[in-house]
Amino acid sequence: TGRTSSTGARSTPAREPGRLIPSDSVWMATVAALLVLVSGAMSLATKQPWLFAGLGPTILLVAASPEHPSARFHSIVVGHAGAFLCGWVALLLCAGTDAPSFLSGDTLAVVRVWASGFAIAATSLILAPLSAHHPPPAATALLITLGVYGVTWKTSLAMLAGVIVVALLGEWYRRFRSRDERARA
Repeated sequence: TGRTSSTGARSTPAREPGRLIPSDSVWMATVAALLVLVSGAMSLATKQPWLFAGLGPTILLVAASPEHPSARFHSIVVGHAGAFLCGWVALLLCAGTDAPSFLSGDTLAVVRVWASGFAIAATSLILAPLSAHHPPPAATALLITLGVYGVTWKTSLAMLAGVIVVALLGEWYRRFRSRDERARA
């Protein structure tokens, strides 16, 4: 809530005592930007995909709803690792590893569409029993099945490392934010 001056214009909201950042939207934007910048810096330093499109929705979920069960370390890491494996296995089972990549400019290969459907179905089937409901990894599965990222050891480990970095920083943020919320109460 902002204060109204004598001219009727609203001023910036007063910061609540004990609260580091005055606005939830400022928290969200700051955390999201920092998570992207850290992952991006690691990508630049290693020339590997620590930052990839599948992390975007995870980063926003962590920044916007850090207390949600989907934003927990276990859900994030198990979700993305499971989706990566499901995408890779689906691609192998559909014999789609040699099909042209979605990004090649060719028509999307039918085998990649089938692999994508199987990967998303398999991902959704394994996440619940693993107590890792986290929808953003569906994008990770599609990045693999559509051929955006080739499945190599370097790429696989870099993507997993990016997921772990975001999950670890997300846990730190969740704890920090919980303390900030308790200070408000």
